[in-house]
Amino acid sequence: MVRFIGEGTGRVIVLNLKRGELLLESVEQELAAAGVKNAIITGAIGSLKKAVFHRVTGMEREPVDEFVTVEKPLELASLQGVVVDGHPHFHMVVSDLEKTYTGHLEHGTEVLYLVEITLLEVAGLDLHRVKDRDNIAILTQK
Repeated sequence: MVRFIGEGTGRVIVLNLKRGELLLESVEQELAAAGVKNAIITGAIGSLKKAVFHRVTGMEREPVDEFVTVEKPLELASLQGVVVDGHPHFHMVVSDLEKTYTGHLEHGTEVLYLVEITLLEVAGLDLHRVKDRDNIAILTQK
């Protein structure tokens, strides 16, 4: 385990995404516009028209992912994760009337009616994500 300790919190970013907007792409755009490098999600809810995500499928030394696209009315019950060096790493839980889906948020996820996301900037960290020898993403301090 590696530990990183920030020096406090910075700005609070509240995003209100509307019908047809792309979730991850919109967040990336707003983070870049605001100059946010490191943050955490404090909350996210809403509805989706299309969810695109990946999830692990085995326990091999290197990750093997399955990419999934679900196109139907979905409730976004949870979006959790961090922003490291300006790049979001988010996982979501969504459900339709019969199933629940979870995985790593990918580009192409589209808002149905509304998504509200709150992010809290973390001050005093200069984190970076790199791949280790097993192709696993790890955090380092710049």
